[in-house]
Amino acid sequence: MGTTTRLWQGFIGGAAAVMLLAGCTAGGAGDGASAGPTPTGGGDSSPSADPSSSSTPSSDAGGASAEPVTEVGLDCAGLLDSATVSAVQGEWVSQDYYARADAEPSDYAVAQEGGIVCTWNNGRASDGKNNPIPRSGYTGLLVQVLPHADEQYAQLVATYDGDPGLDCFGNMSVENQSLAGCTFDTLIDGTWVSLLATGLDVPEGSTSEKVIDPIVREITDAVTAADVSDEPWPLGGALPNWTCDVDQPYDAAALGLDGETRIELAGGGYSVYAAAWQRAQASNCFTALDGAGAPQTSIIEESALVGGAWALDQRLAFGHVDPASEVEVTGLAEGDRAYRTCAETCITDLVLGDDWVRLSVNPVAIPDVEATSVALTEQYVARAAA
Repeated sequence: MGTTTRLWQGFIGGAAAVMLLAGCTAGGAGDGASAGPTPTGGGDSSPSADPSSSSTPSSDAGGASAEPVTEVGLDCAGLLDSATVSAVQGEWVSQDYYARADAEPSDYAVAQEGGIVCTWNNGRASDGKNNPIPRSGYTGLLVQVLPHADEQYAQLVATYDGDPGLDCFGNMSVENQSLAGCTFDTLIDGTWVSLLATGLDVPEGSTSEKVIDPIVREITDAVTAADVSDEPWPLGGALPNWTCDVDQPYDAAALGLDGETRIELAGGGYSVYAAAWQRAQASNCFTALDGAGAPQTSIIEESALVGGAWALDQRLAFGHVDPASEVEVTGLAEGDRAYRTCAETCITDLVLGDDWVRLSVNPVAIPDVEATSVALTEQYVARAAA
């Protein structure tokens, strides 16, 4: 298995569960440039550390949504001691994976499925997937833990023709930066542990494998000793047919655009994040505009997480979605909500029942981004209500 095929971890979108989708949208370490609450307690990014707790879904307007139950019996501090991390890489500190402005519905898939996502990094700018923004100097560690994953791990082994284990690399050019790092995947009593280290400081005479070994051993020991819940609590349900429907592109004229739209699904690799998204029932796609002189790039990005209203409520609590940005949308059902923020890009976050949907309109070949965003949201809500 070549490292280059797995550095950017992949996912599977619920709209095409049998199709391998691109790793470029997988979750990862937070962007240190983003404002957010100060990380505490090792950066436990899970909604609840009590495997026995549960909650009842609610779609009341402004009310608390159901949250998934952390089933692995660990938080990030219990998974890996920050002292171990700093001994390996002194500039890496614990960050709350979700306390960043650019988190998408897809980033919550592992938590949605009862797992935890933990990150330690140097606070420089990343792409949100533990990969550096060009020339930012970002380095970091991303660990994802997904319980009850025997079937999904078997798919990983089949996809890459063998058990991945530990795979390290050195002096690999990533976005014009020479980095050393490692990927690690293993299954421990049905729990999938996945690690991605980017930008390891490897002393002369040592190797990436030797440098990362203390972290790998501590994580695997913690998961081996963890009290994993025997009864996963499913959140959400089947993926609705009104999201990322490639057979029903958006009405370009109604969006104020010339040409025709087409919905595209991504393609690529497979990872723990892919497994979580497949299980969580999620969708991810983009819309391109076909027309004279129109660039063949994404004008609309669409993502939905079934049962994910709790995650949007967390975004509101973090302040990354402004409660004052709530807007009225024609056709929105009683109890549902919509929030819109427009700068160069217009982002609309929707709560539809217990689901979270994010619609982003990019300023590419669009004369009025906000007007298109309003019209797109109305089309989307109408489909959901049909």
